Amino acid sequence: MGKSFDQKEVGNLLAQCHRRCCICHRFCGIKLETDHILPKSEGGTDDIENAILVCFECHAEIHSYNDKHPRGRKFRPEELKEHKKQWLEICKNKPEAFISSPWESDVGPLQAMIDELEFNERLSQKTDPKELGCLFLDNQFHKAINEGAISILVDELKNLIIEAYAAIGLSNQSILSALTQPLGNSRSTLKNSAQDNIRLSQEKIKKAKDELLTFLSGSR
Repeated sequence: MGKSFDQKEVGNLLAQCHRRCCICHRFCGIKLETDHILPKSEGGTDDIENAILVCFECHAEIHSYNDKHPRGRKFRPEELKEHKKQWLEICKNKPEAFISSPWESDVGPLQAMIDELEFNERLSQKTDPKELGCLFLDNQFHKAINEGAISILVDELKNLIIEAYAAIGLSNQSILSALTQPLGNSRSTLKNSAQDNIRLSQEKIKKAKDELLTFLSGSR
């Protein structure tokens, strides 16, 4: 979404806001999107005045609102414009706020879940039974659920993520069963079953990761 703005002006905006999200004010480093305050589909322009810098999490919040099934309050262009104005004023007039910043600097649950899915995708490629032992991770998935980050996603993406983590849960159960079974034919059978479940999870994990990354990068 941000590629249509003049990149020199985007650079100036990044400096003005100290690479912090204009809505949640969290330091994001490279994990920022240059979004249109008024969408181009509604007549918005590529003028830098129509640009707002937001983190992946807030970007998802802005664009995931379902008008057919409303939950909460939708971000409106007028509000986004005010968020940008207020934050730039704070950055310009109160730079001391960043010396000992009270704002969180860690990534949000959706961004962290991408990293978790990337780890799980790599793990799902280990198909040799001798490598069986490391469990898939699901901490960020549970964190995203607890913080309501999953509920704001569009249904298609939400379902892909849920299916991926359901496959991850099944794989973890089968891995644990295989590892705790005494040596013998039964253990060998369980290890083969675990590897089958891991293989079946590969495509689901990759699809969920790729679609979430596409969505958060604004190119969906």
